[in-house]
Amino acid sequence: MAMQTALKALKHIRWSVSSAATATVILLSAPIAGAQALGFPGQGNMPDSFADLIENVTPGVVNIIAIENGTAAQGGSEGQGSGFVITRDGRVVTNYHVIRGADDLRVEFGNGESFAASVIGEDEETDLAILKIANDRPFKYVEFHSGNPIRVGDWVLAIGNPFGIGQSSSVGIISALGRDAEGSGPYIDYLQTDAVINRGNSGGPLFNMAGKVVAVNSAIYSPTGASVGIGYSIPHFMAEGIVNDLMAYGRVKRGFFGASMRTAEMTWEGEGSFHGGATIESLVQGGPAQMAGIQVEDVIMNINGQSIMNSGEATRTIAGLRAGSVVPFEVQRTNQEDLVTVNVTLTERPGKDRIDLLLGSAPNGVDQSPTAASSDSGMGLVDLSSNFRDSIGMRRDQVGVYIDTVAPGSHAERKGLKSGMVILEMENKPLASVAIFESQLAKALSANKSSVLLKIRTLNGSENYVGLTIGS
Repeated sequence: MAMQTALKALKHIRWSVSSAATATVILLSAPIAGAQALGFPGQGNMPDSFADLIENVTPGVVNIIAIENGTAAQGGSEGQGSGFVITRDGRVVTNYHVIRGADDLRVEFGNGESFAASVIGEDEETDLAILKIANDRPFKYVEFHSGNPIRVGDWVLAIGNPFGIGQSSSVGIISALGRDAEGSGPYIDYLQTDAVINRGNSGGPLFNMAGKVVAVNSAIYSPTGASVGIGYSIPHFMAEGIVNDLMAYGRVKRGFFGASMRTAEMTWEGEGSFHGGATIESLVQGGPAQMAGIQVEDVIMNINGQSIMNSGEATRTIAGLRAGSVVPFEVQRTNQEDLVTVNVTLTERPGKDRIDLLLGSAPNGVDQSPTAASSDSGMGLVDLSSNFRDSIGMRRDQVGVYIDTVAPGSHAERKGLKSGMVILEMENKPLASVAIFESQLAKALSANKSSVLLKIRTLNGSENYVGLTIGS
């Protein structure tokens, strides 16, 4: 019996003989109960040519000419991007960053036709915009994909205007889903593709093999400035809702919850699974969350039936809901075993500066009335606005407090903290305002802590951690 088992096993062994005629056994595979070799049951066919697909969809793809500091005739500076016609009456989808700050816009088709255009809606948060071609004739247009979910490995076709050289096409696959792109903000999980995308492709369509738009090409990861096979596109299931809002209202009526959040620590649920959540960091006074009974340190586990793993998921889920919606939030509350369901009526999300003000941050730039350097921290601090954070290169999803002064001889000075640095976190908790910093510091002092861990943005933009001694 043992010999029969051994002989069967030999069928799964390949042999390699060296030049010295010494036989070496290399076990490439061995039979395991219940295991199967992976493969694809289909034929694996792909088209011999993409020419018919390209010919069919190209009439709906356009180049965007954006001119700043005057018109073309006045010698304004010109930038170029891509877009695609989404309606018969000539509405065009593109990226917000393609048309940002433009004084004059033109839309050019692949056949050479050129038309003036105007902005009818834009959303900086998701980097999308809608233009309207200034002509009453009907236009050929393309449509967003609907039907089966897109998957990693699906073939895709990118058409755009790379480097302003004119329309060109490239083919690849969907390489990954749920990607973050640095500096992109909290509202988009990108699709990644290896179809060649370069500067100028921004705003252009990514098609599937049925000629439907599965994503809007938006950014690339590149250490060189040119394509290295990592392109980021806004998936159709995110883009289409934004586009519909922009066409209907000129803006996105995004749901507003009224709280800042941080990612909760992962907890073991048993049976091989972990769960995270989003911890409530602070509440807007009179905001939807506070009015519904949400509390600081509640951990959001589920929103509207969708499980939440981190603060980013919570933010994107809320942003995908509309103002006026009554949404069930399941939260884990301190000292309570069972989840608590809180129904929150979302309002319309205000602008970034208004949110800064509601959360205790300065409305414009750096507040000119910083706090005095306290004996507990040795620093005088200032709230920051989103505009100032952008101006110094902080990510859109980051908050912090600005170090205005450092007391000579203080622990802060001895740790190398300087005016102009930004405190991003204390004890791994984001600091949206000086008020939150002072509250967290007071908690640490009342708990008899002698030091706190700070995450610092240094003067050159790098980030590191500092253990700061507190108290006099």
